[in-house]
Amino acid sequence: MNVFKFEVKRNIKSCLIWSIVCGLIIAFFLSIFPSMKDMGIQELVGIKLDALPSSMLKALGLEDMIDFTDILQYLAYSLQYIAMASYIYALILGVNSILEEESKGTIEFLYAKNISRKEIVSFKILSRSSILALFLLLLTLFTFVISLVFKPSNLEVLSLAKGIVELFIGIGFASFVFLFIGFFLSTVLRPNYNFTAISIGIFFMTYVLGIAGKLREGLGILKYFSPYDYAVATEIVKSGFEVKYIIAGCTIIILCLIASFIVYEKKDMKI
Repeated sequence: MNVFKFEVKRNIKSCLIWSIVCGLIIAFFLSIFPSMKDMGIQELVGIKLDALPSSMLKALGLEDMIDFTDILQYLAYSLQYIAMASYIYALILGVNSILEEESKGTIEFLYAKNISRKEIVSFKILSRSSILALFLLLLTLFTFVISLVFKPSNLEVLSLAKGIVELFIGIGFASFVFLFIGFFLSTVLRPNYNFTAISIGIFFMTYVLGIAGKLREGLGILKYFSPYDYAVATEIVKSGFEVKYIIAGCTIIILCLIASFIVYEKKDMKI
């Protein structure tokens, strides 16, 4: 359990920084919501989107027009950018979980504590999952509080809270998929890699695969390789979650979890 506490203390600062930065971005988006209707943004955006090819609108997830005067739809559209940051952060947490010990030489300290490799993996998964859950919880609470300031008077607080929770459940689910992908990669990569660069590269590689799957009907299977598409905020608001993506995400999590234990047990450590 000392490993768990150490890991939480090690990552709590970065968690708070990411939470504050993402929270400020959410606050900025919500601060301009009241002016959306008065500025005629809905009509302007509609005209611009009508000029784009249908295939491009589908790739961008804009085939159904967003109602920018509806705070939940507007929030869902804005949270797509926060979702990207969440997924990259989840990957960073996962990718550097094991590699961090090797690169900093602290793996010797862990072995000196007479801890098995299975216990190291277990504590790492538990601690990183807790940090990611805290990050998502802080964002959810912050978004709800700020939304109360700008919500329309005809929208009930309970409906607003329910919508926000659903959005972050979706973002959280995809975040944990990326976390476990990153954790598995942490067991197979070498410590001389740049953790952040790898995380950003993996996210955008999967994101591009998702776009390709939307552009070409014959390549639709590629969307299953893009966890970003498992919980697109704008689609959650309009039609809820899709079971096929929940199954795909859970399958990836289970496979990465099992593979992490197996690979790490046999890995030659750099000490």
